[in-house]
Amino acid sequence: MSYSMVASDWDDTLVPLGATIPDRTRAALERVRAQGTVLAVASGRSVHGLQVQLKRNAIDLGGLYFIAYNGALAVQAWDEEVLFGHPLGLDLAARAARMCADAGAAVMIHHGRRLLSDQPDHFAVRFEADSNDLDVVKVHDFSALDFVPVKLLVGGDKEQLTKLCRAMRTEFAHEGEAMLSADFLMEFTARHVNKGSALRGLCEAIDIPLGEVVAFGDNYNDIPMMKVAGYSVAVADGVPELLSIVDEVTASSSESGVADVLDELLPA
Repeated sequence: MSYSMVASDWDDTLVPLGATIPDRTRAALERVRAQGTVLAVASGRSVHGLQVQLKRNAIDLGGLYFIAYNGALAVQAWDEEVLFGHPLGLDLAARAARMCADAGAAVMIHHGRRLLSDQPDHFAVRFEADSNDLDVVKVHDFSALDFVPVKLLVGGDKEQLTKLCRAMRTEFAHEGEAMLSADFLMEFTARHVNKGSALRGLCEAIDIPLGEVVAFGDNYNDIPMMKVAGYSVAVADGVPELLSIVDEVTASSSESGVADVLDELLPA
């Protein structure tokens, strides 16, 4: 089977969280791109955050696509042209934010280079701001926003977010999607908006069959992408629910597991 696209999560799949991309992984990505394979980075991060991360890791943006905000926006990385977007909506964002705040979790909304939050000193907010080069702005009332949010990012401890995620899936069953993306982060997007639906949309936009996509991931929010890709791969330290459904399990991000698979599936 030949593969025309590599679609990969960023944190803890290509790059250990908070670290830099291993040389072998960067080299493998450069090699397959030089051979004509399209690269799409699919992440919960914002477009600006992904630009910051890839530039810090010396990855060329030319010809690269971003599936950002956990699938709510797809853009051409080199010029930021939007291919499609599915915003959350003001009313839904405000109601979801209120529910998260009442549970004691930290609510975050991205807007350009700003990160709006009701708890600016929360550890998850500081992580998101520092790792994406964002300015934090304290917000008291999310219903008073003058723009339409793309998604909510919610910070807290794993037990708190697991409970909150279940509650939000019940409360907003016909309106939104809630899923964990890290032990301390939860994503909330509009209904049917996730990495899987975004990968499908991107492939349609640039005329690549889904069967010719090899996808990589590690967490709950990668599961929808794994289900639609032609070949799915999880890193070894991924969540059990992901490991149980993929075609292959490879080594962790710190051990360049993605490079191992690319060397096998897309040899020089």
